[in-house]
Amino acid sequence: MMRLVAEAWVALGASWRIFTFRPDWQSGFDVSMGGFWRSFAAILFAVPMIAMIHVAGQAVGRELSWADEFLIQGLSWVLFPISAALAAQVTSARAGFVRWIVVHNWAVLWLYAYLFVFWTVFTAGLLPVELMRVALFVYPYLRVLAHWRIAYVSLGLPTITSALAAAVPVLAIEIAVAVYFATLIAPQAPGG
Repeated sequence: MMRLVAEAWVALGASWRIFTFRPDWQSGFDVSMGGFWRSFAAILFAVPMIAMIHVAGQAVGRELSWADEFLIQGLSWVLFPISAALAAQVTSARAGFVRWIVVHNWAVLWLYAYLFVFWTVFTAGLLPVELMRVALFVYPYLRVLAHWRIAYVSLGLPTITSALAAAVPVLAIEIAVAVYFATLIAPQAPGG
C-alpha cells in the first residue's frame, strides 16, 4: 500500500507539472504494464472525494442514489481506456496508449480535487452560491482542457489531432451517462 501511495504522490506532482506546462513530467509516471494496471488504483484515492461531492450534492437537493453515483463513476473508469484504445488506433498513436492511460488515471484526480474543494467549501457555508455557480460553470472547460493536455503530452500528436483523440473517450462517457440517466426515467404508459 505504501508503494501505491508513493506512486500516487509522484504521479500527482508530475500531473501538476503537465497542467502547468512545466518540463520533466515523464519521470513521474510508471508506464510499464505493472504501472498501467496500478494506475487504475487511482480510483481508490478518488472515492472519498466522490463520496463528499455526492453528500454535498444531496445537501442541495441533487437526487442521485449512492449506487447510481458509483455506477456512473465506475462506468467512466471502464469506458475511458476502451474508447481511448479506439482513438489511439484511429490516430496511429498506439505506441502512446499505455502512457496516455497511466497519465490520465493519475491526472484526473486533480479534476476530482477541484470539485471536492468547491463542494466542501460550499457545503460548509464558506462559499456564496454565485461563486459556486461560477466554479461549476468553469469545470467542464477545465475538464476538456485537462483531457486535451493529457492526450497531447502522452500521445505526441499535433494539437488538433490530440484534441480529437481526447474527445473520443470524453464523448463516449458523456453519451453512456446520458443513456444511463434516460433509462432511469422510465416513460409512463398512456392512461395509467
